[in-house]
Amino acid sequence: MEIDQERRRTEATTGGASPLAGYLSDQRLVRASPATADSRTGEVPDAGPLNVWLTGTGTPAVLPGRAGPSTLIRAGTDLMLIDCGNGCAYQIARLGFDPKDITHIFITHHHADHNADLPFLLMSGWVTHRDDYQAPRVIGPPGTLEFVNRMLALHEYDIRARLDHEYDIERLAPEVIEIHDGAQMAGSAWKATAFRVDHHPVCEAYGYRVETRETSVAISGDTRPCDNLISYANGVDVLIHEAIYPGYGYPEYHTLSTDVGAVATRAGARQLVLTHLLPGHLPAVRWLEHVRPDYGGPITVGYDLMQVM
Repeated sequence: MEIDQERRRTEATTGGASPLAGYLSDQRLVRASPATADSRTGEVPDAGPLNVWLTGTGTPAVLPGRAGPSTLIRAGTDLMLIDCGNGCAYQIARLGFDPKDITHIFITHHHADHNADLPFLLMSGWVTHRDDYQAPRVIGPPGTLEFVNRMLALHEYDIRARLDHEYDIERLAPEVIEIHDGAQMAGSAWKATAFRVDHHPVCEAYGYRVETRETSVAISGDTRPCDNLISYANGVDVLIHEAIYPGYGYPEYHTLSTDVGAVATRAGARQLVLTHLLPGHLPAVRWLEHVRPDYGGPITVGYDLMQVM
């Protein structure tokens, strides 16, 4: 009954049209991808070092000490988030940053533990900073545009309720870029390259290499040991790679702790950082026992809010 009354009030004040006509109710808020990923090659921008934090090192398993997978990168004035697992907005705040200052969100693939907080990040920034919010650019595999539109449609009721408070719906709509293997994007202080990884049966899964002239980091996303990752991570300063312990989960489309050291060695990575740890409760020494025989460089078993660069 209350819903019917609200519908009648809406029809009376809008001539029968939804207050979001032309947006979520009838079309898509993000109607078309405003840009495509830049596939040019070129020089890495001349800038200082990267700063990198592990904002979440967990998996779909809910543990008190491990938020959903995400990695925060600062380069110049840009603040980039690789994946946005559950809880990452609060983790960003714990590091002393305002989530509204995120300029780019990179999605590796569309498993829920890697994209769950995307709607909250967008909505929270828009609601909290009504007059000056600028949505981050969202970069991800084919299907990301549809995901963003459906995610915003899910929150249509919330969006509609806030229009009476002079919220600008255009501020909420992010620019979406769908990537391909080898796609490059750049900011004033960094360059990022997307590379396809092997997370079959997920057919569109990617990792990212982010670099300045001084430093570089590669993030694996979820993958089996993968030649394409090894090629794109060649000589990287820090390789942040997922790991699964034998006997747990689904090793056929992840990288075992007994294999990840060899991946880092083949890539020539100067440092290896383990994340997306399954299971998340094992002590670091258990992981190191598996990785050390195949990799001679520094190894870090990641934990939430750790700075690795």
